[in-house]
Amino acid sequence: MSPWIIIVILGACAIAYAYIMPRKNKAQEPGHQLVQEMESTLEHYMTEIENDNDALIQRVSEMKGEATAADQRMQSQLQELQQRLDQLEQNKRNEVVASPVLHSVNMPLQTSEGLQAQVLMDSVRAEAAQQATEAVLQTSKVELLPQRELIKDRYAELFNLHAEGKSMEAISKQTGIQRGEVQLILQLAEREES
Repeated sequence: MSPWIIIVILGACAIAYAYIMPRKNKAQEPGHQLVQEMESTLEHYMTEIENDNDALIQRVSEMKGEATAADQRMQSQLQELQQRLDQLEQNKRNEVVASPVLHSVNMPLQTSEGLQAQVLMDSVRAEAAQQATEAVLQTSKVELLPQRELIKDRYAELFNLHAEGKSMEAISKQTGIQRGEVQLILQLAEREES
C-alpha cells in the first residue's frame, strides 16, 4: 500500500473519531447535571439541618439558664423561710426561758423553817416550767407548719392575666414564669376548684 492511502485512511479515522466524540459528551451531560443537582440539594439540606441544630442548641441553653435561675430563686426562698423559722423558734425559747425567771424573782424569801417546802415548790415549778417549755415548743412547731395556701392566692397576677384572656406566652413573659409552668399552675387550679 502506498503511503498516501495510509495517510488518507488515518485522516478519515481521525475525522470519524472527532465526529463521534462530541456525541459521547452530549450523552454524558444530562447524567452529570443530575449529579450536580443532587449534590446541591444535599448541600442545601445539610445546611438547613445545621441551622436547625444550632437553633435547638441555643434553645436548650436558654432553657438551662431559665432552670438555673428558677432553682436559685427557690433556694433563696428556702433560705429565707429557714431563717424566719429559726427566728420564730428563738423568740419562743426566749419567752419560755424569761417567764420562769420572772416567777422565781417575784417569790418572797422564806425562813429556814419552810426550806423543805421551798425546795419542793422549786422542783414542782421547775417541772411545770419544763412541761410548759415542751408544750410551747410543740405548739410552735404546729404553728410553724405552713397553712395550705390556695394556688390562686400564690399566683394572683398569673390568674388575673389569664382572666384577661392573655395567651400563655404573654403570661410567661410578663410574670417571668416558664410557659410549661404556667400551664401546670392553671391545670392545678382547675383540679383544686373541683
